[in-house]
Amino acid sequence: MRLFTLVVAFVLVFTSCGSSPAPEDGAAAPTGSKAPVSGQIPVEKRAVVKFADGTVDEFTLSEYDPSDITLLGQNRFSASGGLMDQIEYTYDEEKKVITTKLTKDEENRLKSRIVYINDENTGRLLKESVVNKASKVISSNEYTYNEDGNVASRTILNGNNVRLAETVYTYNGNLVVASKTHDGNGKPISSSTSDYDRDGNLVQQVLYNAAGSITRKISTVWQNGMEIETTQTTADGRPQLKITNEYGAAGELLKKTIENYQGNSVQILEFEYEFRPDRGRT
Repeated sequence: MRLFTLVVAFVLVFTSCGSSPAPEDGAAAPTGSKAPVSGQIPVEKRAVVKFADGTVDEFTLSEYDPSDITLLGQNRFSASGGLMDQIEYTYDEEKKVITTKLTKDEENRLKSRIVYINDENTGRLLKESVVNKASKVISSNEYTYNEDGNVASRTILNGNNVRLAETVYTYNGNLVVASKTHDGNGKPISSSTSDYDRDGNLVQQVLYNAAGSITRKISTVWQNGMEIETTQTTADGRPQLKITNEYGAAGELLKKTIENYQGNSVQILEFEYEFRPDRGRT
């Protein structure tokens, strides 16, 4: 699971400075899933994490409302089928935005809680806070928005509401082209620049340290609007990580292969789906 956590962090760094997380599109029906029908939407039901030799490390089952639109919860299991974690989501039904995420252990004991505060008029996320078992806030992220409704800044606060760091985003239209992160005293921590293709797909991100020196480069190859391959390299071009995606006929992500050159390891994520009619959120 250590590599999976690393990959999630890598993907978050990459997508947070783009216009938005890219839709998972693509082409070839998933094993264990029903074949897609024209006009239907894929709904992820099962995600399996495997080692390089194909043996299962763990898997996650997702539960939705009766319409298969709203994600209600996820249960994470070991390879042998033992329950490891339970995640529950609650929503503001009127605005269709998440308000709470609860994570519990196999015995239904609370492990963590994330509380989301959204703007009453727009539904935009204003603040998300990690709360411990004693209902004390441990840390928070606060968000501001520009006049176009895009995230203008993200501020990280500790449990005492003291600012630890802030990232400010620069846009060209609705696309993030640069970001700068500084600590609570205004001292630079890091920055990034982003480039896009003519369709607005994020194709390269360059990350810099506080002194302005390049630390990493992240490049993505797209095909017919689908994110096919993402590579992370050092400043001098040495590969660190490569993520390869395979898709189904309805645009659903079927398989994600992560090659960690630093850790000399390979991890495979496979996804299974059911399909619902394309009726929007009604």
